[in-house]
Formats: sequence, structure tokens, C-alpha cells
Amino acid sequence: MQTWAIIAQKGGQSKTTIATAFAVEAVREGASVVILDADDRQGSALYWSERRDVDDVMVKDSSVAGLPLHVSRGRSSGKLDLIIIDTPANSKDIAMLAAEQADFVVIPVAPRGLDVHSVLQTVKQVQQAGTPFAVILTQVPHQGGEEAEARAGFAAKGVALFDSMLHFRKDFYKATPIGKTAVELDPNSKASAELHAAFAEVKRLSGYANKLISDMA
Repeated sequence: MQTWAIIAQKGGQSKTTIATAFAVEAVREGASVVILDADDRQGSALYWSERRDVDDVMVKDSSVAGLPLHVSRGRSSGKLDLIIIDTPANSKDIAMLAAEQADFVVIPVAPRGLDVHSVLQTVKQVQQAGTPFAVILTQVPHQGGEEAEARAGFAAKGVALFDSMLHFRKDFYKATPIGKTAVELDPNSKASAELHAAFAEVKRLSGYANKLISDMA
């Protein structure tokens, strides 16, 4: 059983897109998954869940104070394979708390100057928490040198980076408001392939095992 936290201090970095996509992919592999929505302002994961027509991913509202308890109960319940924490923007306290509760942290960032600058603050926080992490590039333009520049910048600072990435694709933004993921919209799309690659990579980086609760029943 593992806990993953999706953390970025700046808004609009695709945190909920990643949290919900990873949750659905894990469920498709037979895992029992819960998303803890720690964003008390937007509650994007809860919004996604309310519009979802399949009851396969549990999404729970979690305040700052309640986050450690929710994670602790989930770990000790023996009924979960994966907890994913979807965090808000501009909240250092929740980001640090989520990092401390997690086994692995995913830090999404769009390869734009101010976004990359802000995510370096998140990297410092996660490093202070001592939790393994990696940055994933999101909303990557289809043309231009932004990706290469961002990768070079992170490499120069010794920051772990996903090999996979999410380009700027309409399927990512069309899926969330209707309670789906890009994979569910079109399993054969480029967006779907990118999510599959990112999920495979986060499992490898985190050491997430496919020994599921359902396998042990």
C-alpha cells in the first residue's frame, strides 16, 4: 500500500488531471484507491467525482487537520492499495503536510518561466520532508524549446524528472469537467498514451507493487 501526493504551489499545473488519471489507471489494474481532496477552495477532485458516472474511485474531502488521520486510517484499514492526495495551490502548510504523509510525491509543472521558478520552492519543501519525488512536465507545447530548457534547468539543479510528460492536449481539459480521464475519452489518443506512460513511470519510480488487496483476499 502506498500514498502519493500531487503537489504544486502554483495553480493550473494539472494536479487534478494527474491525480484522477492515476487513480483510474490503478483501479483498472484491480487496485482499491481513494483520492483525498485537500483543496478546500476549489475541490477539483470532488467536482470530478460528482460528475463521474462510475462508482470506482472514492474521493474524500480532507482538511489540513484531517489529512494525517485520513491517511493513517487508510493505511491501517487493510482495504486500500493506493491513496492519492490532491493538494491546493498556494498553501505551503498543506504541501508540507502532504509530503510528510506520502511515500512518493509527484510535482507537476508547465515548462514556463514563472511556473518553473515557483515549483523550485515546492521541490525545496519536499526535500525538507525527506520524501522521494520527481517532477513531471505538463501542458508542454507541441513546438518550441520550452521542454528542453526546463529539462536542462532541472538537471542542472539535480532535480529528478519524469522521462514521460503531458503535452497541451484538448482531451485533458475536456475529460475532467465530465468526470472522466483522457484515457476514457479516447483510449487510442496521444493523450491516453501519455497518461499510460506517466502511470507506468510513477509506479517504477515509487516502487509501487501490483500486489493488491484483492489478490490477497
